[in-house]
This record gives sequence, C-alpha cells and structure tokens, in this order.
Amino acid sequence: MKPFEKGIYLLPNLMTTAALFAGFYAVIAGIQGNFELGAIAILVAMVLDGLDGRIARMTNSCSAFGAEYDSLSDMVSFGLAPALLMFQWVLHDFGKLGWLIAFIYTVAAALRLARFNTQVGVADKRYFQGLPSPAAAGVLAALIWMVEANQLENSALPVIALVLTLVVGLMMVSNIRFSSFKELNLRDKVPFVTLLIIVLIFVIITLEPPTFLFIIFLTYTLSGPVVTLMTLKKTRALRKQQRDSETDESKLAPSEEALNKTDKMDNQGDKS
Repeated sequence: MKPFEKGIYLLPNLMTTAALFAGFYAVIAGIQGNFELGAIAILVAMVLDGLDGRIARMTNSCSAFGAEYDSLSDMVSFGLAPALLMFQWVLHDFGKLGWLIAFIYTVAAALRLARFNTQVGVADKRYFQGLPSPAAAGVLAALIWMVEANQLENSALPVIALVLTLVVGLMMVSNIRFSSFKELNLRDKVPFVTLLIIVLIFVIITLEPPTFLFIIFLTYTLSGPVVTLMTLKKTRALRKQQRDSETDESKLAPSEEALNKTDKMDNQGDKS
C-alpha cells in the first residue's frame, strides 16, 4: 500500500468539511425540531463522505491529514449526529434508557472508526468488519425521513426506533462481514441490461425517496449476517472435505506397525 503523503490538499478536504457541516447541521436541526431536515442532512453527509475519498484518489491527493480529518468528520456526521437526532426525535420518551441507547450508538461508532483506522492495509478490502458507520447512520436517518415525510403514526414506533438504534450500534462493533463493493470497477464495460437496471433503480428511488432509501439501507444491514453465515458454511464445508481427504489417505497408507511386521518377516525369511 502506498504511504500517505504529507501536506494538506484543498479539494478533498473541502468535501470533508462540507460533510462535517452537514453532520453539524443535522444536530442543530434536531435541537430545533426539524427532524426531516436533520435526516436529509445526514444522508447528504453520506454522499459527500463518499466523494472526498474518490476525489483524493482520482487527483492523487491522498494525505495522512486527510485520512485523520475524514475520520473525525465521520464521527460527527455518522456517530454523534444520528444519536442526538434519534434522541431528540423519540428516544427522549424513554428517559434514562433513551439517552443510554443513544450513547451506546455513539460509542459503537467511535470504536468502529478506531478499529477501521487500525486495520487499514491489513483487512480484506472486499469486506467491512462490522456495519460501516455511514450505513448505520443511513438506516436511522432514512427511518426518520420516511416517518416524518409520510406523517406515519404508530404506537410501536418509539420501541422500533429504540431497538433499531441499539441493533445497528452493536452491529458496528460486531465481527459480521459486509460487502465493501470496492472490487466494483466503474471503468469496466457493462451490458446494456445492467445500465437499464441502474436507471430503473434511480427512477424507483425518485418516486418515494425516504421509503426506498430506508429499504436499501435496511437490506444492506441484513445482508451482513447472511454473507457471514454463508462464508462460515463454506469454510466448514472445506474443513470437513479436508478432514475426509486426510482420513481417506490415512486408511490407504500402511500403518507403521504393519510396516515393522513386514520388515521382521522379511528379515526372518532372509535368515532362513
């Protein structure tokens, strides 16, 4: 892996600053009771967070400062902002339990980012270990946006929000594997049908953005356990196959005791 260069590059760090501003605005919006705008601000921060890294790689302007700044920005936008927004939205109804769950989510995001920073260049790039903090924030933000935009009212909604906040928080610090999509090369040629499907997905999202975004983020969150279980199943099958092959080889190979008996019989035959 190429080491980060020293110095501060303007363009990618401007994108990171914009993502940080969106996260900060989400906190302010939540305090003022503008929950829908706060949720949208977190989703905007996700887009900007995805752009700063790509711009840095495209312009060859990756730096150690930019990596650290991006991590701090993620902590505000995807760790602190979603937790405070959820607390101001419904979690405050649960009293001490509500702010404890919000704090657990915040701590989980911090631990998730710290673990990710220590595993750069070591972990498998095809997968994330634990739910990425932007995806966890996306689930909560899309839920708030969907409920507020459609004026949904349900007595079970606060409990659902509480459980979902706790679950995505714990999934961030879990060992569950999530696809990183980093092996996807946008420069490769694709069939016409693939392009058509992508266009249809964008059209569907524009019909009801809050609902479909929540479905997308929730599907990605649920995909982690499925991928992990499939990987464990394949690993166990390979280990069983290796054990079976080793057992078969041991059955075919003559034992040491049998070889010794054969040698003794041959020696006795030679003496006679």
